[in-house]
Amino acid sequence: MPKKGPDSEKMKKIRKVLSKNPNGLWIREIARQAGLDKSTVSIYLSKYLINEVEEVFPIKGSLIKIVRLKK
Repeated sequence: MPKKGPDSEKMKKIRKVLSKNPNGLWIREIARQAGLDKSTVSIYLSKYLINEVEEVFPIKGSLIKIVRLKK
């Protein structure tokens, strides 16, 4: 039976991509650079890494979300 909860390797990949891009990236680009699915990245950012990231220039109603590691 597969374990439940976040995969630490996926979290490391996302953090690594974000640390290399301090100005922030949109979720599709994070997914591409990390080699993960965009929905996986979105879930990890909103559920498991929520306290470590912040939105850059949040645009209400926009489908594009640019995030970066908190400073």
